[in-house]
Amino acid sequence: MKRYLRYGVFALLLSSCSADSIDGTGDGSIGIVLLTEMFTKSASPDEMKISDANIFIFNSDGLLEQKLYIPSGQLSARPDGFCHEVNLLKGCAYSIYACVNTGFRMPCSNLDELLEYRYYMAYPDDYRAGIPMSGKNERFTVTDEREIIVQLTRTMAKVSVSIDRSALDDDVEFSVKDIRICSCPKSVMMFKESKVNTADDIYAVGFIRNEGDISALNTNSTGQISGETSLYLLENMQGEPLGNIEDHADKLFDEDDPLEWKCSYIEMTADYISSDYYSMPGKGLVYRFYLGDDVSSFDVERNCHYHITVRPEGQGLPECRWRVDKTGLVYQGETYLDVSPKGYIHGRVGDTIHVRCEYKPGFTPLDLGIEYLEFDHENGIYDYTIDEDGKGFVLNLTGTGSGLILIEAGEPIDDSELIVLVVDPPKTS
Repeated sequence: MKRYLRYGVFALLLSSCSADSIDGTGDGSIGIVLLTEMFTKSASPDEMKISDANIFIFNSDGLLEQKLYIPSGQLSARPDGFCHEVNLLKGCAYSIYACVNTGFRMPCSNLDELLEYRYYMAYPDDYRAGIPMSGKNERFTVTDEREIIVQLTRTMAKVSVSIDRSALDDDVEFSVKDIRICSCPKSVMMFKESKVNTADDIYAVGFIRNEGDISALNTNSTGQISGETSLYLLENMQGEPLGNIEDHADKLFDEDDPLEWKCSYIEMTADYISSDYYSMPGKGLVYRFYLGDDVSSFDVERNCHYHITVRPEGQGLPECRWRVDKTGLVYQGETYLDVSPKGYIHGRVGDTIHVRCEYKPGFTPLDLGIEYLEFDHENGIYDYTIDEDGKGFVLNLTGTGSGLILIEAGEPIDDSELIVLVVDPPKTS
């Protein structure tokens, strides 16, 4: 679920002009107010913090008339935020652009430079200056009105994660070690839609929470549902690189796909113990989840709050909305693959043969040899139908010849069975 964060705004408060002010010639004292009231807040980073402001004031011709850098110490405190006054001509039209919490004076000297400006963070969780924000109010005319509003938006998205353990088997222990943003952007366009374009645009290690920062994920808040832990990242609007997909199981890039590293995702590592598996020292069970507004989308939009609930089921190992990496686990339970019939199968045209696979553990990935089945089918040896549970298939023998079927079970079974099939003509009376 995504929600737009509702934060405070820049407000331009116009004081009354002197009696002899003439439209277009007199000046008005304008208070630029940074309102900090908001509906959502987290302790780290401080979402209400305002440490500095860059303000650019352009006239009706688009020329820069004033360029201000205001540290927090020079902002006048108000009950609802901070204020800084400037003088503008009454009756004249202006456009105001504001960037907050950059930590330095921005070098832009004209509107084009400002609109193309890209802000870089020193590291993924560098929030000493507060969350970077921007806003604008274009083509307003200074009048006797008391306020002109410049709506600020966070250039970052907030992602809050919780865990629902209610569907886990009783023998499973699932304790989160850390959670992080991967393909985490280093920079953001302050006034334009922003996305990762090159490999240099992302951090090698993105925003991460661990140890005490994730204690809420290992403590139940309501029933078997944990508290929330929040992560932050700059906007990354990647659209729908895989086209229209309908299932989260398909929200996965092929290996070495050049688009994969551009899209931001969450990676969560958990210490894991069950009757069959346990975590290796320093490793664990890894869940991965690509962010986005819906199944097809990989957009992570600024100023939005995404709520994600991880709900592992059963042994917590089958893939659902999350991709599951079990390479950090050691299997300690029973393993087997039993195919029946197996080895050598001799049949005649018109016969029906049902091949079934029994195996343990049940979450093992199973390849029924679809390529082999399809090859023999195209050669006219048989038609085939896969069982609804995916653990076998039915062969309807249609032509003479021979074929091979290779059935493979992945980790932790890591075994296979080769079936040789020979089909003779139908028996004559």
